[in-house]
Formats: sequence, C-alpha cells, structure tokens
Amino acid sequence: MSRRKKQPAAPAPDTTLQQFASDFFRLFGAHIESGDGNPVASFDVCLTPELATHFGRERLSLCFHGVEPQAGQELVAHGSRAFDRMLAFLDRRSAFAVQRLPRRVVTGEALMGALQPLNASIQDLRVQEQTQFLFAFTWRITYRADDKRQELYTIVIDQDGTRLPQVGEPKAPANALDLNQLLADAEPVVLERNEEGHLLPPKLLALAQLATLAERARKYVIYHADLNCVNYEAEILPRLHKSLNRLTTYYQQQIEEVYDAHDPDGEKRRVLETDLNRKIAEEVENHRLRVQVELLSYLALETPTAVLEMTLSDGKSQAGVRVVQNRYNGVLRRPACYACGADVTAAALDRNGHIICAACIEQCATCQEIVCVRCGLATCPVCGKGNCDVCGHQCWACGERACAAHISRCPVCGDEVCHACQSACAHCGVLQCRGHLVADCVVPSDGVTQLVCAACAVRCPGCHQHTAQTGICAASGQRFCRNCLVTCTTCGRSMGPGFYTISPGDGQPYCHACQHDCPACGRATPAGVVCATCGAEGCPVCMPRCSYCGVAVCSAHSRVMKGCGHVVCAVHIQTCAIGHEVVCPTCNPPCAICERAHCAEHTQTCAQCGQEYCSECVRISGLCDTCATVIKHGESVEIGVLPWANHPAVAKLLPYYRWVRESNTRYTVYYGQGSMLTAAVIVVRRTAEGDQVIHTRRVGAVERLRGMLGT
Repeated sequence: MSRRKKQPAAPAPDTTLQQFASDFFRLFGAHIESGDGNPVASFDVCLTPELATHFGRERLSLCFHGVEPQAGQELVAHGSRAFDRMLAFLDRRSAFAVQRLPRRVVTGEALMGALQPLNASIQDLRVQEQTQFLFAFTWRITYRADDKRQELYTIVIDQDGTRLPQVGEPKAPANALDLNQLLADAEPVVLERNEEGHLLPPKLLALAQLATLAERARKYVIYHADLNCVNYEAEILPRLHKSLNRLTTYYQQQIEEVYDAHDPDGEKRRVLETDLNRKIAEEVENHRLRVQVELLSYLALETPTAVLEMTLSDGKSQAGVRVVQNRYNGVLRRPACYACGADVTAAALDRNGHIICAACIEQCATCQEIVCVRCGLATCPVCGKGNCDVCGHQCWACGERACAAHISRCPVCGDEVCHACQSACAHCGVLQCRGHLVADCVVPSDGVTQLVCAACAVRCPGCHQHTAQTGICAASGQRFCRNCLVTCTTCGRSMGPGFYTISPGDGQPYCHACQHDCPACGRATPAGVVCATCGAEGCPVCMPRCSYCGVAVCSAHSRVMKGCGHVVCAVHIQTCAIGHEVVCPTCNPPCAICERAHCAEHTQTCAQCGQEYCSECVRISGLCDTCATVIKHGESVEIGVLPWANHPAVAKLLPYYRWVRESNTRYTVYYGQGSMLTAAVIVVRRTAEGDQVIHTRRVGAVERLRGMLGT
C-alpha cells in the first residue's frame, strides 16, 4: 500500500483590506450587505448621502483578494480606484480629532489625602474641576534608499509638553499609557452652538502652544528615526557592496578585453573608466538613506481632572503646592521634590521655601534649620559637621565651608581661613595661615619638623636656614642655629662655623684654642699621634692609621697600596704566595682553603660554588678543592633542621636532593644529589653573627659529569 506525501495546508487568506473596508463604511454609517455568501471575497454596501456624493453612486459592490471582478463589482486592492477613493475621503477627515474621556472617579478622598505636611501647616485650600488635554501626534516616517519603507509612529504628550510612555515601548514602566484603551473609552465631544444655531469648534489650546507641542513631539520622532537608521544602513551596505562588486567586475573585464593595438592612445579604456566611476556614484547615491518625517494627524483627548491647590507655611517661609487627580483613571500627580524630582507624598518645607520629600531632608548642625539636599550642607573640614550657607563661612585657602567655631581671621593677611588650613607657631603659639610659616631647620629628636612664624624665625648666618632654636658662639658672639653649633671635645664650649676644626684622626670637633702645631708637618692639630714602630710624634694627617690593624704609623714604616689607596703598616704588608706581588690585606683576604695571601691576578672563581680562591686551589675542571672533595667525601647532613633552612632560595631546593657538606676556613659548601644526575649547591658563609646563605644554584647532568671526570 503506497503512502502519499501529506501536502501542507494552504495559508489562510489575508483579510486586512476586507476588515479595513468593513470598518471604514460602518464608521461613516453605511450599511453592509453580504454578496455571494462569502463575506471574505465580496460584499455590497448601501452608502449614506455624503458617501454617495463622494463615490458618485448610492451603492457599491466590492470584491477582494485578486478575484476577477464581475459585472458592476470593484476590486479593493492597494492602488485600486476604490481603495484610493477611501483614502481620499479619510485624508480630509482624519487630520484632527477631539475626543473626551469619561469621568469615572467622583469621590475626593484620595485627592484630599494625597499630600501629608511634615513641618508646615496648610493654608488657602482650594479644589477646582478642570479639563486638561492629552495630545497624540501620529507621524509617518519614510525611509528611502534602494528600497522604500514607511512607519507610523505615535507620540503622546500632555499639555505641559511631557512625553508619556506607552505600553509596548522598550523599558516602559508599569503605569505606561495604553493608547488603544483610551481610544476605546473615549467619547465624541458634544459641540456647542452659537445664537444662530451653528456648531462651534471645540475649545483647544492656543495655536502657538499646539505648534510648540507638535515641534517637541517631532524631536522625539526624529530621535526614534535615527535609531532605526542604524539598523537600516547595516542592511543597505551589503546590497551596495554587491552592486559595486558586480559593476567593478564587469567593467574591469571590458577594460582587459581592449587590446593595445585597437586602443593605442588609451581612449577606450578612459571612456570605460569614466563610465564606471559615474555608475559607481549613481549606485552610491541610490543606496543613500533618506528620511522624511511627516505629521499625518493629531488627536486631542479631553481629560477631566480635579486640581487641589494649597499653601504650606512654617511661619518663616511658604510655598504653593498643586495636586492634580485624573478623574478618568484616578491617577494622582503630586508635586515633585525640589532636590530629587520624585513625587512627594510626605512634604517638608525647607528654610528656602522648597518642597522636598522626607529622604532629602538635612538639618544644619548650627542653626538646626531644615535644608534640602540640593541647597546642601557643607561638611566642616575640622569637626566634620554639616552647616548651611548662612551658618558656614568659606575658607579662602581650601574653598571649603567651615562652621563659625572653626574659622578665624589670619593675623598676617586678614583672610578668613579654617583651622584645618592654619597652624600654630611652635615658638610663640600664634595661629595663622600655614603659608606664612616656615619650617624650622632644627629637627627635634622625635623627627617631626616644626613650623615657626616670621616674627620668631631667625636666618642662621652659617647655613642660611630659618630657625627659632639658636645659640651663641663662645668665640665670636654670633647667634647660630643648633645644627651649626658644635661642642669642643676638649673644653666643652659651643663654637660656630669657622671657629672649630674636625680632627681627621678621631673625627671630633676642636676649637682653635685647643689646637697646637704638629712637630712633624706644622699643621694645627688638637692632639698628637705617636708612630707605633719608631715613636716619632706627628698629627693624624702625617701619621695615618693602618687600615688593617688601626695603629698610627709614620710614612717610613707604612706603605700606601696602589689601586685601593689603603695605608698598611710594615708589619701587615703581605705578598702573594704565587707571584710574590705586594698584597693589601684589607682588600684581599687570604685563600679560604690554603689560607695563603694572593693577588687579584692569581685569583680564580670556582665554577660550582662561585667563590674566589687562589689559582692553585682551583683545579683544571674549574672546581675548587672544597667542591671537588664534597662530591666524593662530603659529610651527610639534614638541612631542614639548620636555622637558615627557611631561606626562600633554599626552600625551593631542599626536598629534591640528598645533601652532603664540606667546609673550609670561610665557607661551608652543601652539595645535593638528585635523580637523573642532577645536583644543587648551597654556599653558606660563617660569620660572628651566624651563618649566611650567599649562593644557591642547580647543577645540570652534563656539568655534573664534567666535574666528576675532572676530579
């Protein structure tokens, strides 16, 4: 048994035009009669006199959906004669309409309780019934490029010019306006007649105000159109690229097919290129997006409202308040908070007569008056309390507003300056601007620099710095700062600059009266020095001390080392054990392995521990005798228990190796053996303060084999 493939169901016929035509004729009082029994395909209409005059007949027979019209029938389709006649009839009637919303709220309890005063009393209470308007402006937006798109966009604003969000808009609030519901509930306005019986036009706002509202609505429409243009241009660009690519490919092929023999002067190619540029410009212009905004109609909705007007007063200031209730839906429009703009339910009156909500109330710490957040309290930079513009005073230094208790006039410049910008002189205690004070060059033991005023500060003749802490030189009688005065080591008197000498021997100051001439060099010296070898007398200049042992020696029993400039006595002058050159014992300590002196020329660095030894204690393999010994005969050790095991570099190596050690006179070398012939080295220097890690490194397998073979 064969199975037939199920055919998809045919799409339902579009009844948009039929519904539009039906609504059109019913709206204007025409009677619709069914024709052939299929109301979707056709129907007959009995016209009113007004419609009969417009259509030129009293009866119409209409058909839809591309059906072949029968005798006497007219087809209703986009662009047909019957459809255009309907649009022409609407064009004269739909530009402006006035409707009235019904009054559904009749009680006034909600209006009377809409506003609760917090710190004021109510005066001059008045309630009035008024009519206010809502305006719905409908615009037609046309987008033209290589195609054409049209959009109908409606903007609803009140008579104050405030735009009202509608249901269906992005980010619309919960209380958004439902225009369709308003139109469904609206009723026709009953027009009044004059004394002669003629109908009077409905009462609206002034024409200038209507024009202003329409212009404001137009700005919202233009903004909406600009947002849509971004998406439309993104759709146009691929089509433009496709057209330009097709043109460029075609003309490029035409240009390539022109042979040089047929176009020796290139005229044909230039003609083709010119034609290509012209067509490209035409395509770009055809794809350029143009937007046209046109006002189609506007609707005025009369809204019944109740207006409650009152005056709030606290005895010092007062302000008028207005609450409006929409009698159609009962929505209350309360006054806006002066500070935050939110609707006010519990109203407060600040000192400046502003209506504010409870969240925007601030109280001055000085006068205790209520001030709104917008007028604001300023925080005092000293005590941190808020003060209003009446109680606070602006500081000329920092610009902040300080309270009256923490601001005063500077005795130097006379400006009002807060106490945060003033400081007291450390000497006389007078409070003044910090810019008039100078830093005392003498810093006390606590390390805090003191500020002194110009009246107390003295410029020291020695260092030319300001200070209030001075003393008198015993030799000259001049006044110097405490930094420039010194105490003579011998007599204990205070001396200023130029009246004392620092001894090169002990680095102590001595006054000129406590000095005598050196018997050896004739210089003025506070104390004599005796050579430790021959007993000759001199001064610390002509008899320096040995840099190694510290004893004073004359030039005959000492030697100045080349390169470093150290003075070494004859007893401690050493010679290199290898090349017999003179060696400074201060700069060149003996070899840590053989304990012999060696010069820089006969010094070599171990390739494994990185320390310097004499060249005879470093083998051909590059390892010193200590490193070469530790590999074979090192003592096993547990590094984790040693005090320096928490060193960061050691902690990275500690758990991965088995450790042995070997020592010389200065260093202890720890050698770690790991897997895959890897190793690690830690060098520790022994000092009087304790062991110190000075070198760590990892040893690769190749380097380890090279060292083992060299030993």
